[in-house]
Amino acid sequence: MHKLIQAACRRTAGIAAGVVLTGGMVGGVLLTPGTAFAGTTTPTTYSTTTTIAVTQAPGFFGTTTLNVSASVSAGTGNPSPTSGTVSVSGAGHGCTVTLNGTSSGSCSIFNLLAGTYTLTGTYGGSTGYSPSPPSSPVTVTIGRAPVFVVASPPLTATNGQLYSYTFQARGFPAPTYALVGAPGWLSINASSGTVSGTVPFGVSSFSYSVTASNGVGSPATAGPYTVYIRHLGARISTYLSCPSKVFTGQRGSCTLYVTNRGFGSAPNVTAQIALPSQLRANYCGFFFGFGCRIVGNTAVQNLGTINPGQTRTLTVVFTARTGLGLWGWHHGFRFTVRVVGTAFSFGGFPFFQRAVSSSTAYVTIIPRGWWA
Repeated sequence: MHKLIQAACRRTAGIAAGVVLTGGMVGGVLLTPGTAFAGTTTPTTYSTTTTIAVTQAPGFFGTTTLNVSASVSAGTGNPSPTSGTVSVSGAGHGCTVTLNGTSSGSCSIFNLLAGTYTLTGTYGGSTGYSPSPPSSPVTVTIGRAPVFVVASPPLTATNGQLYSYTFQARGFPAPTYALVGAPGWLSINASSGTVSGTVPFGVSSFSYSVTASNGVGSPATAGPYTVYIRHLGARISTYLSCPSKVFTGQRGSCTLYVTNRGFGSAPNVTAQIALPSQLRANYCGFFFGFGCRIVGNTAVQNLGTINPGQTRTLTVVFTARTGLGLWGWHHGFRFTVRVVGTAFSFGGFPFFQRAVSSSTAYVTIIPRGWWA
C-alpha cells in the first residue's frame, strides 16, 4: 500500500512539471513555454528627442564645411541614451553622429557650395530607447562675397544720346549695385546693375565707379572709368601760334588755327586775334585779304562753315611798338605780353548751340637801339 502511494505522488509531480515546461492553463492563466508561474516585469522603453546645432568653416577650393553637433535626451529625470547614431540630412550627403558613451556627438558635411540649407537630425534608437522624430530644422545660409564677372563698359559716348551698360557680379545672396563718383544725370538699377543716362551737351568727359555688395565680406568695386564724349554737334578747338620774341620796330605775325573736332558742321564761325597795345595790328588775312578786318587792335574774320575735322586759320601781322613813351622808366628791359585768340560758332544740328574756344600765346618784346 505504501509503495502504491509513492508511485501516485511521482505521477502527480510529473504532470505538474510537464505543465510548466510545455505550457498550459494553471489557475485559469495561460502560460507560455519556459515561463515560470511566478509574476514578471516588462522592461521600460524611453521616448527620445534630438537637437542639433550647426556652425560654418572654410572648406577646400572655395567651398564651405558645416560642423554639426547633436544631442539626444529622454526627457526630464530620465537617463539619456549613450549609444546609437543620429542621422543628419538636408545638406550634401549629410553625416552621422555616433553616441559613444555620451548622449552627444558631432560630425561634418564637406564641400558645400553657396546656398541655403535646412538640416535635421534623427536618432535611430537603441536598447531601451525608441527612435526620435526629426529634430527642429536648422537653416544655414552659406554666402559668397561679390566678384565682378562683367565689367567692361564703353569708354566713349555721344552728347545728347543714351549711355548704357549692364554690370554683372556673382555672389550669394545676390548683390546689389551702387554708383560712386558719378555725375547726377547717370543712374544705376540696384538689382540689375544697369548704368544709364543721357549725356548732356557741354560735357567733354565723365567718370564713375560701380560697387556690388551683399553683406558678405567687403563690397567689390569696378572702376573708376573715364568716358570721353564724341560731340554730336560741332566742337570748336583753337591753337594760337605767335613768335616767342620780337624786337621793337620789327614785324611779326600770329596765326589762329580753328578746328572742328565734333560730329556736326560748325556754321558762321567767327575768329579773332586780340593784340595788346605794345603790338600794333597792321593787317590780317593775305595782305588785306577779303573778309578780314582790323577793329581797334583786334583782327576779326568770319571763317564761314567748318565741317567736322576741317581746320581754318586767321593771321594778323603786327609791328612791335617803339619809342621812349612805350617803355617809360623801364626802357632797356625786355618784357612779355599776352595775345588772345578766340573762335565761336552759333547754330547747327542738333539744335542751335554755341561753340566757343580760346587760346593764348605770349610774345617777349626786346628793345633795340641806342638804349638796349
